[in-house]
Amino acid sequence: MAGAGRQVIARIEDFVARVLEGTTARLFHVKLQPVQIAKRVIRAMEADQTVSLNRTFAPNSYVVSLSGPDYEQFARFKRSLERDLAEAVLAAARARALTLTSFPRVEIDRSEAVAPGEVRVRCALVDETGEEMAEDHPALRELASGHTQILDRDKLLAVQPRGPKASLEVSGEGRRVPVGSGTISVGRAPDNDIVLDDRRVSRRHAEVRLRLGKHTLYDLGSTNGTFVNGKKVNEIALSEGDRITFGAATLIYHAEE
Repeated sequence: MAGAGRQVIARIEDFVARVLEGTTARLFHVKLQPVQIAKRVIRAMEADQTVSLNRTFAPNSYVVSLSGPDYEQFARFKRSLERDLAEAVLAAARARALTLTSFPRVEIDRSEAVAPGEVRVRCALVDETGEEMAEDHPALRELASGHTQILDRDKLLAVQPRGPKASLEVSGEGRRVPVGSGTISVGRAPDNDIVLDDRRVSRRHAEVRLRLGKHTLYDLGSTNGTFVNGKKVNEIALSEGDRITFGAATLIYHAEE
């Protein structure tokens, strides 16, 4: 029986490798290949499982850090690759009889601390608000006492983390933009979620995304930079009352209970 299980896992991993190499990988001409990233993500999943009662839960939130050059090579296809990696996590969890509480969320980011060709993965098991869950979390114990695994793709997609409730206040206007699990874009272009009419603001200046349970601000390579509480930042997890400056415009982050 154990041998048959290993064969199933090997077939799943071969399938994941072929999908990533046969579709996404054809789009890249770099040394670091998508299948290498997928293998690192799956190893992180295996190393960070949570056991509650009679169930073993896989992490459902992943951050993949790449070097600047590797990130730039993948940037054009980043969203597609993130989706492929999430599907790879789901397939690997099924093969290992692990339980997922929501569809996996994978985010690829850039880190100056990562060398070219290197892949660093951080992961966590988070609830629907984005908060990390310990083994005694009530939701895990409730799932563990059930009889079926949550591995159906459509059901998992329906219970993706919502993210903590928060808002961004446009200083001087009194307007607040809700922030949840989706991406909030900021810039001068009219199709941004928050449009700032200031020539010192880039068309695609910055965005706020949920990352391991925290709303995180990312500068998108803007010309004049992004500042939080007076300090220039490339990325930062936001806290209550943080003042974010783009040119002459200021946004204030409010975490809601």
